Amino acid sequence: MEHSGMVHHTWNSSYIALSFLIAALASYISLELAGRAGRNLRNAANRFWLVAQALVLGYGIWAMHFVGMLAFEVKAAVGFNSGLTALSGLAAVLFMYPALLIVHSGAFNLRRLAVAGTVAGTGIAVMHYLGMYGFRVPGTTVEVVWLPLIGSLLIAVGASTAALFLFHRLSGAWRTQQGRLKTVGLQALASVVMGVAIISMHYTGMAALKYRVADELALGSAAAGADTSLLGLVVSVVSFLLLGLAVTSIFMDAGRGGDLDELDFDTAATGAAAD
Repeated sequence: MEHSGMVHHTWNSSYIALSFLIAALASYISLELAGRAGRNLRNAANRFWLVAQALVLGYGIWAMHFVGMLAFEVKAAVGFNSGLTALSGLAAVLFMYPALLIVHSGAFNLRRLAVAGTVAGTGIAVMHYLGMYGFRVPGTTVEVVWLPLIGSLLIAVGASTAALFLFHRLSGAWRTQQGRLKTVGLQALASVVMGVAIISMHYTGMAALKYRVADELALGSAAAGADTSLLGLVVSVVSFLLLGLAVTSIFMDAGRGGDLDELDFDTAATGAAAD
C-alpha cells in the first residue's frame, strides 16, 4: 500500500503492447471489411459484411480493454465479474452496428458523421466503464477522477468519428480508384493511428478510477494475488482466432471473385459524387 492510501500498482508492458496490437489489427481488418460492405445496405451480402465489421471492431476493442485491464497489476487477488465483463463486450458491438448504419443510411455530411461518432463513442465508453465496474480489488473503494474521465469520453467520441469517416471513405467509389498497394498502405497507417487512439482512451479511462484501501486486512489477506495470465492467454488466443477467421473470409470472398470491383457501391458515378 502507498502512503497516500491508494493501492500500489505496476504496469505490465507486455500486456500494454499486446492490447495495442489487438486494437491495431481489429482496426485494419475493420477497414478491409468496410470495403466489402459498401454503402448499398439493400444488398444482403453488403449487410453481412457490415455485421462482420461491427463484430470484429466491437470485439477487438473489448479484447483490447480486457488485456489492458490485465496490464494493471496489484498485489491482491483481483477478480472480474463475469456477467458485467460479458455485458461490456456485448455493448461495444451493439453500439457499433447502429453507428455504421447511421453513416451509410443517407447522404454523408458532418452532422450524420457526428451523430454516428457519438453513438459509437458512447458504446466504447459504456463498454469501458462497465468492464471497470466489473473489476474487483478486495478491501478497496473506488474514487472517480473527473478530468481523465471527461477526457476518455472525448477521446472515445473523437476516435470513433475519425474511424467512421475512414470507413465511409473506404466503402465508396474512392477506394476502387486507388491502387491496391496504396490502399493497403493507407489502411495500415490508419489502423496504427486508430490503435493509438483506442488504447489512449482505455488508459485515460483507467486513470479516471483510483483504488483506495478501505480494509487493510482484506487487502493483506489477498496479497499473494491471482494468476490472471491464463485469462490473458485465452482472450488473446480467441482474439487472434476470430481476427484470423475474418481475414480468411476476406480472402475466400476475393477468391470467389467478390472483390471490390464487383461490390454494389450504388454506381461508381454516384459514389464519386457523394465523396
